[in-house]
Amino acid sequence: MLDVVPGLFLLQHAGGGKANQYFLRGFDADHGTDLAIHVDGIPVNLPSHGHGQGYADLHFLIPELVERVEVTKGPYFPDQGDFATAGAVNLVLRKHFDESSLSATGGRFGTLRLVGIASPKLDGFEPLLAGEIHATDGPNDIKERLRRVNLFARATHKIGDRAELGLAATSYASQWNASNQIPLRAVRSGQLGFFGGLDPTDGGGTARHSAYLTLELRPTDTDEVTLVGYAIKYDFTLYSNFTFFSEDPARGDQIQQSDDRLVFGAKARYHFHRTLGPALFSTTFGLDVRRDSIENALWHTASRERLEQRTHAQIDQSTSSLFVQEDLVPTGWFRAMAGVRADYLAFAVEDRLEDLATTGTSGSGLAQKLIVSPKASAVFTPLPRTDLYLDFGAGYHSNDARSNVSAKANATPVTRALGYELGVRTGIVPRVDLAAALYLIDLDSETVWVGDQGTTEQSGATRRYGAEFEARVQIAPWMYADLDVTLNHGEFVHNAGNGAAIALAPKVTYSGGLSARHPSGAYGRVSLRGITDRPATADGFLVAEGFSLVDVTLGYRYRFVEVAVAVENLLDARWREAQFATVTRLSGEASTLSPPPPGACPAGTRASTASSGNFAGCEDLAFTPGAPLGVQATVTAYF
Repeated sequence: MLDVVPGLFLLQHAGGGKANQYFLRGFDADHGTDLAIHVDGIPVNLPSHGHGQGYADLHFLIPELVERVEVTKGPYFPDQGDFATAGAVNLVLRKHFDESSLSATGGRFGTLRLVGIASPKLDGFEPLLAGEIHATDGPNDIKERLRRVNLFARATHKIGDRAELGLAATSYASQWNASNQIPLRAVRSGQLGFFGGLDPTDGGGTARHSAYLTLELRPTDTDEVTLVGYAIKYDFTLYSNFTFFSEDPARGDQIQQSDDRLVFGAKARYHFHRTLGPALFSTTFGLDVRRDSIENALWHTASRERLEQRTHAQIDQSTSSLFVQEDLVPTGWFRAMAGVRADYLAFAVEDRLEDLATTGTSGSGLAQKLIVSPKASAVFTPLPRTDLYLDFGAGYHSNDARSNVSAKANATPVTRALGYELGVRTGIVPRVDLAAALYLIDLDSETVWVGDQGTTEQSGATRRYGAEFEARVQIAPWMYADLDVTLNHGEFVHNAGNGAAIALAPKVTYSGGLSARHPSGAYGRVSLRGITDRPATADGFLVAEGFSLVDVTLGYRYRFVEVAVAVENLLDARWREAQFATVTRLSGEASTLSPPPPGACPAGTRASTASSGNFAGCEDLAFTPGAPLGVQATVTAYF
């Protein structure tokens, strides 16, 4: 679903049950650190997560339920708070369907998917029920064996003409084996095939159950009130081995990460508009509150058996936010927005790992932070259907609670962001929509909680700037072409131009295609998406290789039956999906009990030395193999 967002690029690593890796506006947002994601306005990002800050897993979503995708880019919008630095996405789900349906999908690599949607019509209520079962073995030598179940239920009740009450619930569970990240040198030497793996016991399981209640009120023609309350129960376990035998040559370096939490929150919005002469004033007040009660831990494991515990913490994290936004339209050629948002964050951490006392430091403590973020924009309309706009905004992403309270980490509770944007949109040419934007985003720091190690990694301030181009062309009433290109540059502010590249920050991403939906019932799309080479290390020694992929979808609906075929990676490109610079040691490489001997690492890699002076492994490009050509066929019956 997120592929429709211009400039947003998604990758996956470690299996189809793990959150995606997100790229937007020069950010490698990891699993969500700098991209706020919501479903029906309910936040998906999880702060202080066991694997990574702002972890945003959307696998609980049944794609057929999505009605529209709402996108904002940059920190310019008062209703967006934590993690909305590069941008924010809200996936709005449907309240009802005109017909019910049952679909079955089968495809390559043992893929099977069943989806049922029931949308009966009842007096006074609009119920909606949906379920999904998904299984696949994947293309890798170590079978992924992904098994996923999703359930969704919603009921909407209209109270007179000016109120609507909605209740929704979701339930999701999955298990999988990881698709693994493998060192490039192992493939080049022939030790592994391109789809090989080194630890067959990597993988994980996750579950998410939620409920949310919505009340929408329209007391007058000019006033609107929206109230939302939600609760989420979440469980996560992940087994990973990224370094293989670097730390423990005998038993291996596998780790187990866990995150169990309860989330409670509420949102309130009051919107009204007034006129004063020819001017229109539109005002919005908002209140957000959220509390996460979290228990997460990190273990050293071997074949999923626990060896020793490395972290264990109980975290209580809460956020209380207020914002006000004023939109002014004084004339037909100018409109403006000004707003301010205030967020109060509180962190409480109880470090439950007893042997921390031997280190002389404690991971327990309290921290709090008040952050005020002004926002403003101005839009000029010099020509019909043409807007020139200016945006400014301050925003932030929170940092992991464990680093916030630790004196040793010396981290700040939040990372501030400042964004600026100049853009133009035009539809002055009939059947053609064009847009272009120049943007700049400054971050105070690049503080990262490294969940794989249970430590904090800090870097300096960064700057990202670039340009976006979008085009939509209506070729015929039933056919469209689109193209999106994003050019990015990222650097560390205090080392600009001298090895200051931000590792893995995307430089160029692009997507485009041709879409058709004919009145006869036939439809289809041919699409291209890609990303260019980008540095995997700040000095450019290792490079993450770019790729381009072509996908095709064709379908036809006749009365109550629909048939569709989807072909992914039509040209069967050999590509590396997620890519990282990682220090790894393979079985048979130089001993970790002595300094690295000459030739310890092959050409294209470099030896890494531990703090003890001994050999730690080879810094090499580790990657998840991208899926080859895949074909899936779907049959859907409507009733």
